[in-house]
Amino acid sequence: MEDRERARFELQERIDADKGQSERNRLGQFATPPELASDIVAYAVPLLSSRLKIRFLEPGFGTGPFYSALLRQISPSRIEAAVGYEIDPYCAESAERLWKETGLCLYTADFTTTEPPKAEAAKYNLVVCNPPYVRHHHLSQIQKRELQRSIARYLNLEMNGLGGLYTYFMVLSQAWMAKEGVGAWLIPSEFMDVNYGHRVKEFLMERVTLSRIHRFDPNNVQFGDALVSSAVIFFKNSPPPSGHEVEFTFGGMLAKPTVSGSIGLADLRYISKWTVLPQSIPRRNGKHNGI
Repeated sequence: MEDRERARFELQERIDADKGQSERNRLGQFATPPELASDIVAYAVPLLSSRLKIRFLEPGFGTGPFYSALLRQISPSRIEAAVGYEIDPYCAESAERLWKETGLCLYTADFTTTEPPKAEAAKYNLVVCNPPYVRHHHLSQIQKRELQRSIARYLNLEMNGLGGLYTYFMVLSQAWMAKEGVGAWLIPSEFMDVNYGHRVKEFLMERVTLSRIHRFDPNNVQFGDALVSSAVIFFKNSPPPSGHEVEFTFGGMLAKPTVSGSIGLADLRYISKWTVLPQSIPRRNGKHNGI
């Protein structure tokens, strides 16, 4: 672990200790394990063309686990811009001191209420985030209306009011993404089965090109302070091509899953509960005799 990452990790431990479990639960603040952040970035970066300069955005910055992983994995000369948003002033002030010499632009602001860039050149081609896990009943009716209004305004999409804050973060990020940009999201896997997740799944199947969903084994939770089953979503900001297939993986580590398989979008649309995948992916015979 390099010096700056070690300092970031120690900072995260201090913040967690100062806030306490109940306050972090209310704010949905669950720190990304360093190894997992590194694995997610290592998978996401190669989805971009190696010729592209990276314009990086971390909408729920925290102490910057994904930014730290990015700096450790690629040359700083490839990073054209790096931007973070963090709503918690205490966390943002500490993180800003840590990263001030790296060129990061960190805003102490609510990502979901900030105006997305209008010019294509100002948008981001790598968006990586572990958004706040705030359940819908911890959001006020005013907050919900504003979140739904923002997504309707920027994306002409209607969201279900029962979705947690993380669903708004992920969907709203498309308004910030450059064409063919890559999104990588560490979120609870509950959206894959519940009714409010229908809109999220529509977004993933129709508005972007969903590349892969990795679901961690519920018996091996990724967050020691949150009993939640997690998934990592990778997608590109482009319409899905004809015949596109989505990779589903389960268990083990992101780079070495226990089970894996691919399913076409045409078949995926008829599966209501995605947590049955990849174990229950319909198998088709590769050869056909007669009919």
